[in-house]
Amino acid sequence: MKWLLVILLIGCQEPEPPPSSTGYAYFQQGLEHAQGGRFHAAIAAYKQAAAQMPDAPQVHYNLANAYFLTDALDQAEGAYQKAIALKPDYADAYYQLGAVYIRQKKYEAAYAPLHKALESDPGHISAYNALGLLHIRQGAYQEAADLYERALQVDSTHYELWYHLGQVEVKRGEREAAKTAFAEAIGTDTTQAGAYAGLGALYVEERRYEEAENLLLRAVALRPFWARPHYDLGQVYMRLGEREKGREVLERFARLEEKEKMIKSLEFTLLSEAEDARRHYDLGVLYGQRRQFAKAAARYRRAIELDSTFAAAYVNLGNIYLREEQFAVAQQLFAQALAADTTHANAYNSLGNLHLMRRDFAAAAAAFASAVRLAPDDQGFRENLEVARGLELGKKKK
Repeated sequence: MKWLLVILLIGCQEPEPPPSSTGYAYFQQGLEHAQGGRFHAAIAAYKQAAAQMPDAPQVHYNLANAYFLTDALDQAEGAYQKAIALKPDYADAYYQLGAVYIRQKKYEAAYAPLHKALESDPGHISAYNALGLLHIRQGAYQEAADLYERALQVDSTHYELWYHLGQVEVKRGEREAAKTAFAEAIGTDTTQAGAYAGLGALYVEERRYEEAENLLLRAVALRPFWARPHYDLGQVYMRLGEREKGREVLERFARLEEKEKMIKSLEFTLLSEAEDARRHYDLGVLYGQRRQFAKAAARYRRAIELDSTFAAAYVNLGNIYLREEQFAVAQQLFAQALAADTTHANAYNSLGNLHLMRRDFAAAAAAFASAVRLAPDDQGFRENLEVARGLELGKKKK
């Protein structure tokens, strides 16, 4: 279970001064930088805004968010506390302060600001969720169940609340209540894998293997790189006598579990090595392998912020934009990679792929030729060059 998944609430809450003020202009710059993933630039702009508008709580809150996203947790804590001092009912700031303590593994310290978030805003669902997860971590399952029930009275359409209530009920041994909660979670959002996996696991324990299979297949389809439902699905196949299929799924489970361990290890390492660009890049690669492209992109951006000459990070980030057919952004990133390292064959190969997608076959062939020149033994580069030249020739004949 992912016990402490705290969602950052990056608000675009604007301070009171009129748009003509210098401080407001810096604040707007900070928002633009943050929305573009340029968090160090955002920090610089927000600090300028704070110097001009020291009494604007939203400025300190957004500064804290940028610190949080660059893993500068001590600075984030101070900025959230400043926002709270200026606005004592600032629910989002209390919530995010709790998130800082959770990231720092100061779990006991997280309770107070999360409770204050709920005092300030009784409908703050994320605060309910985080508090419930803290109770679960402490083994206080009854308290967690009570909290989720209370939260569901506020919003009964919230998937995470039903899902985590189901997990709590499993821990309490309340199987029927757990099944009900997981079913409600599925009813609120059919695109989330967790509740399918939770309900499927309960059916496995009850030997309802055919029903479990359908649920677990759905979970795996929705989250193909999540290890746990693969394990349960493998067990289902073994018990249904489909041993070869079961072994295949269990082998995949073992590979996925190893990747999950690597990700957790890197995430933990980054708490103490937050300025290590290579660590962020490596984590981005692992996220990318799991098709978690938003998370991968965030790590590549962070690597680039820490090391502006990190060519591989530019290339991988560019490839994410290329997948989304954001050609201009991708091309700029590939150009930045080549500016950092003119011998980076993968950058030329990615640039060739971009030109292919744009049907500029001559430019694609030129880029692939550069990749082959730099890495003559790479068969993939050679095949790409042949394809591009063939398409270029075919276009000329028309």
